[in-house]
Amino acid sequence: MADAQNFLDNLKNLRMVMSVALEHAQENRNQFIKNATMSDLGQFERFVSQIRTLAEQMEGEFSTLEHSIGKRTSN
Repeated sequence: MADAQNFLDNLKNLRMVMSVALEHAQENRNQFIKNATMSDLGQFERFVSQIRTLAEQMEGEFSTLEHSIGKRTSN
């Protein structure tokens, strides 16, 4: 079982990975739109759908954690 510091380190790493991914998306979106093939567009749609699903699941986990922490601190 991971200890609290490992959990926090993983959240820090997730934030960093997401920040880099956002930067790359912003820097490359216009070039992708200009050069993407129909196959590329299909992959794009699949990947975005998968990423959105994961983001929704992460939001659910964060909400559960925040709720549990709130209950813990109010006792």
